[in-house]
Order: sequence, then C-alpha cells, then structure tokens
Amino acid sequence: MLLTEIGLFSHLLAAVAFVVLSVAALWQPQRSAASWWLAGAAAVTAIWAGLFVLTARDPESWGRLLSPAETARSAAWIAFLVAMLRPGWRLDERLRSSFIIAGAIGFLAALQLALDFLGATEGVLVGDRSSVAQLFVVMRLAVAVSGLVLVHNLYVSTDAGVRGGVRFLAVGMGGLFVYDLNFYTLTFLLPPPSEDLFNIRGAANAIVVPLLLFAAREAWMSRVQVSRQVVFHTLSFAMIGIYLIVMALLAYGLRLMGGDLGRLLQISFLFATVLLGTIILVSPRFRAALRVKIAQNFFAYRYDYRVEWLRFIATVSHTGDGAGGMHERIIQAICTVLDSPAGVLFVPDEEALQPLAEWHWKSARVEPIRHDTALARLFEDGQRILDFNQLRASNPEALPAWARDNVRVWLGVPLVHLDALAGFLVLERSLAPRGLNWEDYDLLRTLGRQAGSYIAESAAQLALDDAAKFDEFNRRFAFIMHDIKNLVSQLSLVARNAERHADNPEFRKDMVATLQSSVGKMNDMLARLSQRPTRSEPHWACLDLGALLAEVVAVKARAHPPLTLANDGAKSGERLFVAGDIGQIEQLFLHLIQNAIDASEPEAPIRVSLDADAAEVTVRIEDQGSGMSARFIRQELFQPFRSTKPQGFGIGAYEAREIARSHGGRLEVVSREDEGSVFTVFLPRADAGRAALAVAAQ
Repeated sequence: MLLTEIGLFSHLLAAVAFVVLSVAALWQPQRSAASWWLAGAAAVTAIWAGLFVLTARDPESWGRLLSPAETARSAAWIAFLVAMLRPGWRLDERLRSSFIIAGAIGFLAALQLALDFLGATEGVLVGDRSSVAQLFVVMRLAVAVSGLVLVHNLYVSTDAGVRGGVRFLAVGMGGLFVYDLNFYTLTFLLPPPSEDLFNIRGAANAIVVPLLLFAAREAWMSRVQVSRQVVFHTLSFAMIGIYLIVMALLAYGLRLMGGDLGRLLQISFLFATVLLGTIILVSPRFRAALRVKIAQNFFAYRYDYRVEWLRFIATVSHTGDGAGGMHERIIQAICTVLDSPAGVLFVPDEEALQPLAEWHWKSARVEPIRHDTALARLFEDGQRILDFNQLRASNPEALPAWARDNVRVWLGVPLVHLDALAGFLVLERSLAPRGLNWEDYDLLRTLGRQAGSYIAESAAQLALDDAAKFDEFNRRFAFIMHDIKNLVSQLSLVARNAERHADNPEFRKDMVATLQSSVGKMNDMLARLSQRPTRSEPHWACLDLGALLAEVVAVKARAHPPLTLANDGAKSGERLFVAGDIGQIEQLFLHLIQNAIDASEPEAPIRVSLDADAAEVTVRIEDQGSGMSARFIRQELFQPFRSTKPQGFGIGAYEAREIARSHGGRLEVVSREDEGSVFTVFLPRADAGRAALAVAAQ
C-alpha cells in the first residue's frame, strides 16, 4: 500500500497528539491506575503512528512493523477498557475470570502477530483473497467489535451523575474502533483496501485526542460500576459477534467451491445459521445458563439485590390482562429468581396443606399434604427450604408419590408470616443446572417472608369481607327488629282495646285497617331482609303531609293520649304536599313520635306541629321528657345500635335522619336534660304542578 504525503502528515499529527495525551495522563497531581493505563495505550498508539512516518521514509526497514504495531495499539486500548471495568467485574477477586479475559486478549494479539509474520498483511493490502488473509481481516473485525462492546459497557455502567467525562471517552474510543470496523469491513467485502482510508487513519485517530484529553481530567474512573444486566447484554452481543464471524468464515469456505452451487450453499448456510442463532438467543434455557455463568465468574455475589427486590415487587403488584391472581403472581415472582419454569402454592387449612394456585405447572397432579405426614412436619416445624433431591436420596418415605416419582420437583420454599407458616411453594427444577449456596437460601427466605405477609394479608382481608357480610346482615336484621317492635306495640294496643270495644263497628273497621297496614309493613320488612342492606330507592309520589301526620298521630295517641297535632303555620284548609315514598315518610314520623313517647311520662304532653313556607314543610315533635345532653346528641344519637333505653335498638333516630336525607330534607335536634327535646324535620315542598295532579287524583 502506497503511503502518500497526506498519509505522512496524517500519522505525524497522530504521533504528536498521542504523545501529548500520554504526557497529560501522567501529568496529574494524583495519578491513578486508570491514568497509567491511558498513558500506556496512548504511548503505544504514538509508536504505531510514528512507525508510519518512518515507513514512509524507509519502507524496507520499517514496513514489516506496521501491522504488529497496530495489533499492539488495539490490544492496548482493549486492555485499558478492561482495566476500567475491573472494579465492577471484581476481577481482583475472580482470578478465573481475570485469566479468561487476559487469555482471550493475549490469544487475539498472538494470533494476529502470527498472521503478520506469515505475510498476511501484505496479502490484505494488495487484495489477496487467500484463507490466511481473510482470517486476518476477520480477526481485525473481531477486535473492533470487542472494543465497541466494551465502550458501550463502560458508558452504561457509570453513575449517571459522572457521565460527562465518560461520554467524551466513549465517543473518542468509539471513533477509533468504528473507523477500524468500517475500514476492515470494506477490505473484506471490496478488496483491496482504499488508499485514502489507509492514509487518513492517522488524522482520524488524532481527531479523538481532544476528547480523550478532556476525559482524562474527570474524576469518574473510580466510580465505574457494572450491573449484571450490562454484563449479560455485553456477553450476549459479544457471543453474537463471534458467532456471526465464525459463520461468515464457514460461508466463505463454501464460496470457495465456486459456481452456482457454491453461491447456493453459501446463501442457504447463512440463512440457516442466522435462524439457528436467533433460536438459541431467545431460548430461556440459554439465557438462564448465561446468567448462571455470569454470576459465577464475574461477580462476588450472585444477585443484584436491588434489581431482584424491585422485580419481585413489580411482579406481585402487577395487575391487568394476563397478570393472574395474587397467588399466581407470588409463584411467578419467586420462580423468576431461580429461573424455575413452574411452581405450586400450598396453604394450610384445618385438615391439610392444600394446593391453592399453580403457575405453568405441567408436571404430575399434586395432592393435598395432610398435617400428620412427615413432609408437612418438615415444613411446619423447621420452616426451612427443602431440597427434594436430597429428600429422595435420604428419606424418600417422607415424600408423597407425586413428589417422589417426579424428578422435576426441586425445591420447597416456606412462606412465613409472624413465625407461622402461611404457605409454601414447590418449584420445578431450574432451566439451567445450578447449585444453591447460602446466598440463594437467604434470598429465598427473605422473599418467602414477604410473600407470606401478602398471603396472610389476603386471607385476613377475606375473613374481614366475610365478617362484614355477616355484620351487614345483622345490621339489616336489627332494623327489621326495630320496626317489628313498633308493630308489636301497635298490635298490642289493638288487642287490649278489642276487649272493650269489640262491639263497636267503627272500632272493628279501624282494627281491620290497622291489621291490613301491619301485614303490609311486615311483608315489606321481609322483602327488605332478603335484599341488600341499604334501603332501596324510594317510590316517589306526591303525598299530603298533613293527612299522613294526622293518621300517625291518631295511631300513636291511643298509646299516649296527651299527643296532639297542630297546623301552626298552614293556612286554613291548605294542603301541604311533599314528594317522597309514603311508607318511608310514615316510618320517619313513627320513629320520632315513638321516641318522644318513650322519653315522656304517661301524662306528659307531646306536641306535633306542621308549618310551611314557599320552599319547605317543617314538622316539629316537642316533648317534655328526659331530654339529652349535647355530648350524647353529638356523639351517639345518630349512631346505630346506641340507645339510652334498656330495651332500645338505637336505630330510630338514625333511620329517621337517613330517610329525611334521602328525600332531600334534614333533621335537627334541640334538647336539654330533664327539660325535653324538639326534633324538627325539614322536607322540600312538592312543585305546584305535581301537587295539582295529586289533588285532582283524590
């Protein structure tokens, strides 16, 4: 390859630039290991560029050293990147991993140097398509791809707050490897290499020096950390690159057969290998095995606990289509930690440990585990993680048939809440073979306790729901009992008067009406008892409130003769209409008048008055009974099931207020102890049109 004057100037510029970078990296008040690695890589690059200058003056003496110098340059930069990633990969503690990485770098460098001395470089520069020359170009491509993967790894693994310097370093070093990748890709596809690209490489390399100089001034190198996801994706991309390079070499070998058959085999082979590589890459078993190898060789601890915890919480709390129930999500969350493909959740009841939920379980059908079996005692007494493989070997009689005969049944994980067994999981064998150590057991115990709290909370919530249903029924029944008590009082009065007035036709007529009304009310109560606890919507109609009050007062006056009704604010003959359910409004005043009677002496007067303005109808029930304290009115009067009467249900005032509210009105109370009480009901007047229709219908 001819070195032009532009090439001479280009590489002279690169030599000077990288010498400056090397000196700047060492010219630091506190030199770190990263500074030494950067200075070394810059010095090797300066030597490589200087050899271009010497070759332009004396090709015979220096030309054979150009390619080995480039090999050393690339290896130096990759070594620098590995040194930056060493703290996160914990290579000082992982001697095996350090040896593998150093061996891989050394092998690539040694193989390229060997090809250099075999004369591959000269063949590449003149467009030689021999196997040795093609292998040499492929090795250069592999080095460039590896460099780019490491640059990406370094950038994404650095704390976001200190990525300023890393950003410039990544762009600069990425530029070096991208130029090499493009140069050798074109050389492989369209030989021979371009003279222009070959001569301008020095200037292209020199352009990135300012970025590297700026990066050398930043104190970011000590904070570089590598996550497991970064390593996983890095190794995945690296394996993809190696796989494609190997497949490209094999395809090139098929191409050497020549003719149409060679091209046909080459195309078919490339398509099949890409398809096969995709299948392997997306295989859960392959991904699980890769994660195990990463944890074993690159990190001191198997798990990134922050990531595992966040993933566990996200899985358990996820809702929506396809998410499954809470118990299935718990199984999935714990199975994911160990790459287990399936699991079953057992929860205890009075008789046995019952299989409650499954997640992807396709093994033999599981059966309940009785409390008196050895396996149940192992869980309940020890609350320890069980390895079914060990139990099959040491104590097979302790296992039920479905676990003893199925080798895919792997682990039993107890789910503990407040030191009590809330359930346990049975997991299938993981996709990739793996041994368990203290770290696996500690993580499973921690997740088991968290899952146990979820299960216990869910069971407690179900129990609360059941208790709430019974409570609703009890409350509903209490309302019915209160209404029945009022009906019994009314019917008792009729029965007492029947002995004296049985021969009176008017009394018999009134008695029949009372009985019919009572039967209707009892049927209504039975219907309410079978419905939801809340009251049904009122059957709205326009009703004459004065006439309704007169009927209620007449009924109650039989038990308390001093009860009277007065139309204080109504005009003579005026009918006051309200919109509402006649049964509920009647119940409202029956409650309030009965409460006044219960609070009064037999001879104490009770006055019911009716008043109205343009918007509201007002009904006051005034008594001179025992009265109530302000504290009782504020805290207990309208609370159901609280009463000052020994036989009371504490429902009348509460239900009266709710009926008034449901009709758009309100209930107010004024009372003094030992002086009496005034209950005032405000109900909105019906509009004139509806009132006229009601009058016309009567």
